[in-house]
Amino acid sequence: MTSLRSGRWSGLMVAGLLAGVDLAAAADPELRITGEVEVVYDWSADRCRNEAIPDLAARAFRDAEDRVQLIVSHTEAIRMIGPNLDAVEVACDPVSRSAHNADPSLFSDAEWIAAPYTEDGMTVYALVHNEHHGHDHDGQCPSGDYFKCWYNSVTLAVSVDGGASYRHAADPPGHLVASFPAVYEPDGGTYGMFTPSNIIRGPDGYYYAFVKAQAYLTRQQFTCLMRTAALADPGSWRYWDGESFAGVFVDPYRDDFRFRREHTCRAIASNDIGQMTDSVTYNSDLDRYVLVGVSADSPDGEEVWGFYYAFSDDLIHWTRRRLLKEVPLPWTVTRPQFVSYLYPALLDPESPSRNFETTGRTAYLYYTRNNLGHTSLDRDLVRVPVAFFDGK
Repeated sequence: MTSLRSGRWSGLMVAGLLAGVDLAAAADPELRITGEVEVVYDWSADRCRNEAIPDLAARAFRDAEDRVQLIVSHTEAIRMIGPNLDAVEVACDPVSRSAHNADPSLFSDAEWIAAPYTEDGMTVYALVHNEHHGHDHDGQCPSGDYFKCWYNSVTLAVSVDGGASYRHAADPPGHLVASFPAVYEPDGGTYGMFTPSNIIRGPDGYYYAFVKAQAYLTRQQFTCLMRTAALADPGSWRYWDGESFAGVFVDPYRDDFRFRREHTCRAIASNDIGQMTDSVTYNSDLDRYVLVGVSADSPDGEEVWGFYYAFSDDLIHWTRRRLLKEVPLPWTVTRPQFVSYLYPALLDPESPSRNFETTGRTAYLYYTRNNLGHTSLDRDLVRVPVAFFDGK
C-alpha cells in the first residue's frame, strides 16, 4: 500500500496556520488542461442498456488479477475492465442493482456505487450514494415532484468477488454510514448526505472521504470530512466536528437525540472549497492533497461556474479554489437540452496506488458530458490530460 505523505503531516504548514499565515498561498502550483478531449465511454456506441450512464464521478481500482476496473455508476452500475486505465472496455453484466425499497427508514432505495476501495483486489468496500425517491412510492409525495421528495444518505456495500457484484455490507439499516439527523418528510424538499468522494488512506492509517451535506429546512449545502479505521464497519465513520474526528452520525429513525446540531457534521473550509466533493488525491510530486469538484467563484466580480481545484496539507485547511475549466452545468444552461457537464475526477494511469489515490505531475481529468442535457440518458464519460505547473 502506498503511504501518503510518507507518514507525516506538514509541520511547516501547521505552524503557518497557527501563526495566521497561509504559507502555501504565495507558491500555489497551477493545474492546467494540456490536451484534447477523448471519449472513454460513448453511450451511443458502448451502452449495454439505456440506463448504463456515467452518473457519478469516475472511480477505478486494480483487482486481484491486476486488471483495472473503472466504474460506470448509475442505479444499476456496470464496469469497464482492462490492463490499464488507457485500455478499458465495457463489461455488460451489472455489478450492482438498486433495492428500490419504499421504506425510507431502511436507506436502500435508488443506490449508486460511489467510492470503491480495496486492499487486496478481491474484497472491495464501497460507499454508496442512496436516494430515497418519494415520488416513486405510493402516498409518499403529494406533489409528485422529484426534488421535493428526495431524501439522501450514504451507506456501505461490499464485494467479495473482486468487484463482480456488490451487496449491502449489512442488512438494512445496518449498512448506514451517514445520514442527516432528520427523517423523511413528504414534500419536505431535498436534504441529507450526498455524493461521497473517493476514499483515500491517510498516513495515520485512517480512511478519509468527503461528503456533501444539505440541511433540512434551510437547504444549506456544505462539505464534510469523515474517516474510519475499519472499512468493514458502516457505523465506524466519524466526522470532523471542528476540533477532532469525534462527530457521530445518527440513524434518525432509531437513535435517541435531542438536538439536531449535535449530530450534524461541520463544514470544511466553506469559503475556500464551497461544496466540492468529487475527487481527492494525494499528489506525490507536490507533497499535497488535491481536491477537484464543481463550484463557482467570482474572482473578477462575475460568477463563473465550472470545475475547480484546491490544495491542502491536512485535508482540513484548503487553499482558495481556482478555476480549471469553465463549463455549462445542468443548472446554468439556458435550455435543459443544451450540452452540460458534471462529475470531475482526477485519475493518473501511472498511480502506484491500487485505488488510484495518488497523482503525479500529469494525470487525466475525467468527467461526464451530457450531450442532450441532464434530463437525457445520452451521456458520455470523457477525459482530458492535465498537468501541474509551478506557481511562480
